Amino acid sequence: MVIDEDLKKVVEGTAFLSLVTIGADGLPHPIIAGKGEVSGETIVFGIYKMEVTQKNLLQNNKAWVVGAVNSGGPHGYRLTGTAAVREKQLIFTPLKAERLI
Repeated sequence: MVIDEDLKKVVEGTAFLSLVTIGADGLPHPIIAGKGEVSGETIVFGIYKMEVTQKNLLQNNKAWVVGAVNSGGPHGYRLTGTAAVREKQLIFTPLKAERLI
């Protein structure tokens, strides 16, 4: 289980999560994905535009999410996993979580 209660608090406690995908040129494409919601073992984002991100995921489903909060002292996570677009939502499935700060 990658998503525990602390990770869920960070994901749902920040207004802005960063999402990174990889372009066809091999370069990272970081964006501010906005608010994420934990649903089981996934993090769900609403899609507002994200044209490049969606295109990248069609070619390579690897993705990273970074988020942090300051409540109770600063802490955050870098998540490594895969992502897919379904029904106007981006579904991120973390495979690894690294605690930061």
